[in-house]
Amino acid sequence: MQTTNPLSNRSASLSALLSLFIPGAGQFYLGKRERGALIFLAALAQGYLIPWALDNFKVAQVTAGGIQTSWLWLLFALFWVWNVYDAYRTAQKKSSAGLLGLLLPALVFYVIAWQVTDVRLDRLVTRFGNALKIGYDIIHPDLVTKNAAGAWVPSENFYYIFGNIVRKPAPDLWVRLGLVQAGALVPTFEAGKIIETIALGLMSTIFSTILAVPFSFLAARNMMSRVPGGTVIYYVTRTFLNIVRAVDTLIWGLIVVVWVGLGSFAGVIALTIHSVAALGKLFSEEVEHIDSGPIEALTATGANLIQTIRYAVIPQIVPPFLGYTLLRWDINMRSATIVGMVAGGGIGFFVVESLRKSAYDQYAAALWAVAIVVIVVDYLSAKWRERIAVGTTQVTAPKSRPFYTSLRAWFYILVGVATFVYCWNLSGISLKALLTPAPNFGALVRGFLSFNLDPEVIDNVVRQMIITIFQAMLATTLGAIVAIPFSFLAARNLTGRSRLSIWIYYLTRSLFNLLRSIEAILYVAIFFYWVGFGSFAGMLALAVTTFGLIGKLFSEAIENIDEGPLEAITATGATRLQVIAYGILPQIIPPFVSYAIYQWDINVRMATIVGFAGGGGIGTLLYTDYFPFMKYRSAGTAVAAIVIVVAIMDFASAKLREKMV
Repeated sequence: MQTTNPLSNRSASLSALLSLFIPGAGQFYLGKRERGALIFLAALAQGYLIPWALDNFKVAQVTAGGIQTSWLWLLFALFWVWNVYDAYRTAQKKSSAGLLGLLLPALVFYVIAWQVTDVRLDRLVTRFGNALKIGYDIIHPDLVTKNAAGAWVPSENFYYIFGNIVRKPAPDLWVRLGLVQAGALVPTFEAGKIIETIALGLMSTIFSTILAVPFSFLAARNMMSRVPGGTVIYYVTRTFLNIVRAVDTLIWGLIVVVWVGLGSFAGVIALTIHSVAALGKLFSEEVEHIDSGPIEALTATGANLIQTIRYAVIPQIVPPFLGYTLLRWDINMRSATIVGMVAGGGIGFFVVESLRKSAYDQYAAALWAVAIVVIVVDYLSAKWRERIAVGTTQVTAPKSRPFYTSLRAWFYILVGVATFVYCWNLSGISLKALLTPAPNFGALVRGFLSFNLDPEVIDNVVRQMIITIFQAMLATTLGAIVAIPFSFLAARNLTGRSRLSIWIYYLTRSLFNLLRSIEAILYVAIFFYWVGFGSFAGMLALAVTTFGLIGKLFSEAIENIDEGPLEAITATGATRLQVIAYGILPQIIPPFVSYAIYQWDINVRMATIVGFAGGGGIGTLLYTDYFPFMKYRSAGTAVAAIVIVVAIMDFASAKLREKMV
């Protein structure tokens, strides 16, 4: 006969009572602190968002007894009841329908998100003609044209994007060397906007790598713990890097333009600022994970910090540092394609000009140019990183010889120096402009550091920040749902070996690569023309990028599953669907959820800038209301909100993904 423990009943009753008054308190009392904290935060978020959405957007509004309220309160009440029931059942060590506790707040959040982002599915149908028109322009970009003889030749737009050979006055050096006469015209390559973009990405990667190295040591706990006051330096540097990388490159572009003016140089600085913080964090983590054995051995001999770094740390960090630098080059190339939209220079500036003229065929040409360059850079970066990784795992290696004895090494050095000089000149880098900021730059800095806390500004910033978060949430959900079936088609271990299956695999992979090669803000113009200005267009643009990014991650997760369960289930005569249901899904659900959370974190960052192109959210507030009218105090408040939200999302995403692994 089963007996009931009186102490257990009293504990269950007390836990339920605590949760009745404060959601999650009972769970916290029982030692389930993370569960209790999540329940409390979910209740707090619903308690704030339901009346906020009702007041600002009339979401779920109903009239009861002459009083206007929201029917979402009913879902909130059910969640509160579930929270009490969960505390009671947890105390008795029994299950409590945890899925219900997840679905109720999720339903509240998605209902609010749907309304505040102004999702209007009817526009996808009623304005489909606009989509067809822009689709026609995309597949017929302005890259070729017919000449007078009826032959196809590169268009003027092609030369503007990719470059052209023109006759210009000979350089002074050529005249001094007697190679040409003064005033002579010589054939000269005039770089196109995409070449200028490549220069922006390359120069910013070089500068940010150089600057990130010292920051990485200051942000490495194992290094700073060896010097007096190092702990303070560590936390200050870490905080600085987190703040800087939380602000998107385009926002840095708006700030830098006030500093050095419009042009490619502003784009280089903006990309460098963000990259220094991103690389500094990655580099510091590598420094923290090095083998401590060599460090302890050198320290025991009386070596100082500099000597320890030179002989025990640097040999271990060079390969991963090179790998991260190549990865950052890939990322910077993507960012360089859009930084010109606010800073000037590069293909981004050309995109803005094309859209202002409603020349979507020219805009389409820019998209194809961006896609080609980014895909090539992505491929090269991945291949070089793979070679670096293989090189670091070799047990034995041939004895290296001094670089100056190798003709190949000298060739690479000469090509590298020539490329650096060419990109330096093409990027318009000016140390004078860097060291003599514009007069109003001081006003911008002072404004950013003295936040505008007026209720109207705070209300606008909070409103647009919430819209931005919900944009990212809906885009992640939509992109992930659509990507799931495609990810199975892009998994080599599932598509089979028939000719049709191979074609499907490569087509799906190519689709992922093509869509993810273009930044979300460039897609906004397409959906802006299709569904109109606002948050809905921004959400759809983010969803397209999400589809490409997360689809690739999902397919790789499927390719990395354990084949054992699949073979065992197949041996029983199970169908392909049964194999997927019982052999694949249990293995891929955790990484799928983890990747979705990670993508939401990324989308929140990207959603802060889609408004620069008419995609709504806090980016619109910055780009159209604050910066153009030099409201720098208000802009500082908006940027501070972005930093806080991105930091919270980064922390929460890391913790949730840690639980999923």
